[in-house]
Amino acid sequence: MKKITLSLSMLFFIVNSFCQTQTTTFSKDYYLEKSKSQKKTAWRILGAGLGIAAIGGIVQLQHENQASNSFDFDFTGAYIAIGGGVLCVASIPFFVSAAKNKKMAVAIAIDNQNILLPQDNNFAFKKQPSLCLRIELY
Repeated sequence: MKKITLSLSMLFFIVNSFCQTQTTTFSKDYYLEKSKSQKKTAWRILGAGLGIAAIGGIVQLQHENQASNSFDFDFTGAYIAIGGGVLCVASIPFFVSAAKNKKMAVAIAIDNQNILLPQDNNFAFKKQPSLCLRIELY
């Protein structure tokens, strides 16, 4: 009896683990909203990076003016400017993914398509509303 109970419980766990999961479909509004939020994030990161790079440049110029007669080089401002540049470069993937999501939003549309239907002794076109997905190959 213990073996049968154990076997059935294992069978139920295995069957449950191989079940299909429900796939979610996303609408045009979802992709547009995602694109807008990614573009906002990208612009914020780019602005912060440019600001930090400008501050680093100003700090480096002030250190060079103050220590022009000595042999001590302070690269703190240069390091800050480089960090700002890296932050600017980090905004590029956000711009790219925002553009991809915008293309997905444009590609999904509800459109009327002509369907050829037999009517009397010949064929006639009828407009049928449908969900269209445009695929572009590069």
